[in-house]
Amino acid sequence: MMVPWRSIKLLQRAVNLWLFGFLFSTVGAAEWLWIHPAVPALPPPPGALSMLTHGFAYLPSEWAIVAVIFVMVLALRSVVLPNRWYFTAVQWVLFSSLVNFSWLTSTGGHQLIANVLFWMIFLPAEEPATARTEHVPLSRLVHATAGWIIRFQLLLAYAVTGIQKLTGTWWLTGDAMGIVATDTSYGPAWLAAVPWFAGLVNHAVLLFQLTFPMALWWRPARHRWMVLGLVFHLCTGIAFGIVDMALAFLAIYPIWFRTGEDHMRH
Repeated sequence: MMVPWRSIKLLQRAVNLWLFGFLFSTVGAAEWLWIHPAVPALPPPPGALSMLTHGFAYLPSEWAIVAVIFVMVLALRSVVLPNRWYFTAVQWVLFSSLVNFSWLTSTGGHQLIANVLFWMIFLPAEEPATARTEHVPLSRLVHATAGWIIRFQLLLAYAVTGIQKLTGTWWLTGDAMGIVATDTSYGPAWLAAVPWFAGLVNHAVLLFQLTFPMALWWRPARHRWMVLGLVFHLCTGIAFGIVDMALAFLAIYPIWFRTGEDHMRH
């Protein structure tokens, strides 16, 4: 029940790079996104624990920009230094609160990163062969469990998205992509002008999202579907202007690489 160390390290670096890149990209829009948001923050759920994920419902909104800068600093630190659990815990609290604070601009990618950050708290900061907890069964169990939950989180994100599309009408008829392309907030408008191609892309997206969770379990297909995922996310990210969401999903891919798995079994 082990998760390969080098894959964990790649995941930690990729997620932290995404955090820095995304938050850095929002600095230019800080006035309306973080300081004086266009919409109020989501009301927090009942209970004191809501302060961990909806902190800016209780704090002055001006503190949000401070949190943005602090998470960026921690993210850069964790790219080059070991990913300590207490720094990751702070990142999870602050980033979750930021996502819920600016909920109108958040996507499934932002929610995915917030969820993964929580489980990254329980991943090792050092290679087990050199860590002090190498021979502590409970620590190894916690690390492996957190790694597998992150793996399942990625699969569920694709599965739920694909299944949700099956409950509607437009994805099944092949019209969804053409409709989205006519939205000036997304585009590209030319896609709606080529109905047959829009329909082809529509069904290809549906097929990819529904088969991805199954393909990753079959080792011969895993890397092929990851390449498809890379192409899918880069194309949709650029074409529909959701690059941050596309890169958020790709940042989680390393947890399925299995790099160094044999070493951890010895």
